[in-house]
Amino acid sequence: MTQVQLEKVCKYFGETKAVDNVDLLVNDGEFMVLLGPSGCGKTTTLRLIAGLEKPTSGLILFDGEPVNELEPKDRRVAMVFQDYALYPHMKVFDNMALSLQVRGMPREEIRRRVLETAELLGIKHLLERKPGQLSGGEQQRVALGRAIVREPSVFLMDEPLSNLDAALRARMRGELKKLHERLKTTTIYVTHDQVEAMVMASRIAVMRNGRIQQIGSPQEIYSRPANRFVAEFVGSPKMNIFDAVVVTDDKNLKITTGAFDIDIPASMAQRILDRVLDREVMIGIRPEDIEVSTTYKEGYIEAEIYLVENIGNLSFITFEVDDVLIVAQAPPSFELGAKDKAYFRMSTAKLHIFDKKTEELII
Repeated sequence: MTQVQLEKVCKYFGETKAVDNVDLLVNDGEFMVLLGPSGCGKTTTLRLIAGLEKPTSGLILFDGEPVNELEPKDRRVAMVFQDYALYPHMKVFDNMALSLQVRGMPREEIRRRVLETAELLGIKHLLERKPGQLSGGEQQRVALGRAIVREPSVFLMDEPLSNLDAALRARMRGELKKLHERLKTTTIYVTHDQVEAMVMASRIAVMRNGRIQQIGSPQEIYSRPANRFVAEFVGSPKMNIFDAVVVTDDKNLKITTGAFDIDIPASMAQRILDRVLDREVMIGIRPEDIEVSTTYKEGYIEAEIYLVENIGNLSFITFEVDDVLIVAQAPPSFELGAKDKAYFRMSTAKLHIFDKKTEELII
């Protein structure tokens, strides 16, 4: 196992800064996911770790030793690509064995490694087939097998599940996680799919415009996002965020949006008062932290339903209050539709308060 560390790493392509001053520590045996939208720098970061790109500045270290000048073949990393990159004219056995043959490994050792890995991945019966005779999921396993037989110190995976259909992708997420638990090899995994990140990662590094926005466990990223970008990128449907001002009214504290007010209980008032009174902020709350009712209850806000989306096991209700749209989660039995009146209440304990200018989390 290997610890991977990036210190102030930058990568420029001409005037474009693809990776911008990245600091990252991936511990021995960890499953680290680099998560972010297309063009955020996550694949370039992976290629820098692999040695396929050279950093413009900064250090890349394996177990504390700089590897900036090492060629990819000398870094003991194995990479699994989005398109699998299998040789179509070669059988599965030969695709998996090729890197070992290039290294001059004895034939019997190659055969042992390939057979053991094929058994581990459940593809022993495919060894005499060619890639064109395999399904997408089978090709993905072969690509994984080709990486595993090398017995690398670090696995690097670049969106390896993105070409699979939804059902197979969900199954392979579980299989990859179980595989990591068995092998315990340091793994750095790139994806734009937040579900993959939440399900598989030990920790997540969320990236945007070449910079890391936040590093934390899946629960930390979801429950306490560092800024508005992370709050909206992680979670589906995304977190509701709207402009507001925190004000006092006869010793009571409330958040006002212009469209509706949220009363703040006394137990939370002082903590909020000290930091955001009369300050322009943005309020965030996740759909599951909003209660919905078809009848009026004390403390609930009346609103018109803009949209109802039923996905089988639950519904998402979009309310419209003046120009503000609020998405709330409701049971699948919710029966009202667009243009109907309904009521919602936000859980004040689950509110997130962001600075309007910096978009950083305040509370």
